Amino acid sequence: MKSLHLIVFILFILLFTACDDKKKKSNEISKYKNITIITIAPNFDKAITGPIRKEIKEFEDRTGVKVRVVSPSWDDMIGKIKESFTDKKINYDVFVVFSSWGGSLLADGHAAEIPNWVKKEIDWEDILPIYKNQVLSWNKKYYFLPYDGDCINLYYRKDIFENKEYKNRFKNEFGYDLAVPKTWAEYKDIAQFFNAWDWDNDGKIEYGFAESRKKGYGTMFEFFAKAAAYAKYPDKKEFYFDSNMNPKINNPAFLKALTQYINIMKYAPPQVANFEPANVRQSFIGGDVAMILDWADAGAMAQNSKESIVKNKVGYSKLPGSNSVYNSDTMSWDVRYNNPSSISGNWVLVVNKNAVNKEAAFKFASYMTSKKMTSKYVPIGWSGINPSRYSHLQTSNLELWEKNNFSKESAKEYLNVISESLTNKNSVADIRIPGADLYYDVFDKYLNKAIKRELSPKEALDLTANEWNKITQKLGLDKQIKLYKESLNE
Repeated sequence: MKSLHLIVFILFILLFTACDDKKKKSNEISKYKNITIITIAPNFDKAITGPIRKEIKEFEDRTGVKVRVVSPSWDDMIGKIKESFTDKKINYDVFVVFSSWGGSLLADGHAAEIPNWVKKEIDWEDILPIYKNQVLSWNKKYYFLPYDGDCINLYYRKDIFENKEYKNRFKNEFGYDLAVPKTWAEYKDIAQFFNAWDWDNDGKIEYGFAESRKKGYGTMFEFFAKAAAYAKYPDKKEFYFDSNMNPKINNPAFLKALTQYINIMKYAPPQVANFEPANVRQSFIGGDVAMILDWADAGAMAQNSKESIVKNKVGYSKLPGSNSVYNSDTMSWDVRYNNPSSISGNWVLVVNKNAVNKEAAFKFASYMTSKKMTSKYVPIGWSGINPSRYSHLQTSNLELWEKNNFSKESAKEYLNVISESLTNKNSVADIRIPGADLYYDVFDKYLNKAIKRELSPKEALDLTANEWNKITQKLGLDKQIKLYKESLNE
């Protein structure tokens, strides 16, 4: 009899809860009925915008809000956003933006500070401190909601590195054991060793490494990830400029990095000068190279892409470092090991401060950046959404990763390396001040000329520094100094 009473009680509670949820949903739909919000997001094939388009209907059914997505090309995104600031006929409620574009939104007063109710909805305390401090905040206030948390790491062919014959040959040639590279000098040696021979016995020639070298953000960010070992001094926040907005880009550290960045290309596939991140990933999952640098996308694609022939053959590692780092205060090299992380390339959602339906806009932004939603997509390579939360990196329950073709061992290794990178106290993030697109475009132009050997590394960096100074002067030196410090939360 007691059991019957218990069952009846449980059924009553479930029925009451279901009715209560249904009532809340009905009230929400009534509240937001006839409201339409406009979201601007890049026109990518699948990544970043793909999950948004996929989840809109459920959000609309749940809330009654209608969502319209405007998708300019990558090249047109910044222009369209800036156009909306001056044209009263254009009003985007939600911006899906590269974190480096955030300064433009804030400088023009268009970013709404995240209210406490939104923080509660997205499980704010679950977000990793590195993103809160360097990506989501500005002048110690929070304006950006976490969507894609990026960090660049090293991916390598674990099965090839563990080959006993190759280990012996490598030691005979270079005088030390073949292992995951701890420095960029070791990375170069390994790339040289595995270059231009059939090390996987498939009848085809393989190469030492692949990285992005085509003109564009991917190539720049991978360069800065490598340069950080030489140029990002521990305990100093500044990287691209000093505290007075003097460019550091042409100091000896960046010059050393760019010289190496160009010289190592001879150990990559012949067409590497035309590689962008998608080509890098494809060359790795297709078994053509021994190592790559990439965001977390590559690790997921290696396991769940139908084209991958390297499933469960992949090793993961933090970026290599350097045994010396340039001290720009003393203008000398300090002998100390240095291996910063790179968290460049994050995507965030920003609600327009002037949105007509700001609450509905925050409702949608919090829906897409929630713990539940982002956890659904981080194991999927095509989504472009990478870990940004403690919960994304937990290894006690790997069911979602196994459903996406990871073995438990691979998932643990993958997540542990990302976790290690994201707990590094020394890291490099994006330029986030107004004019970031201008600074990047200048460097992109001269970096590409250096890669093509139309300019020497020194010429490319000196020209970049000169034009960066002109951009700063045009935008206002004092204003840029102030905003630079705010972007670093100083």
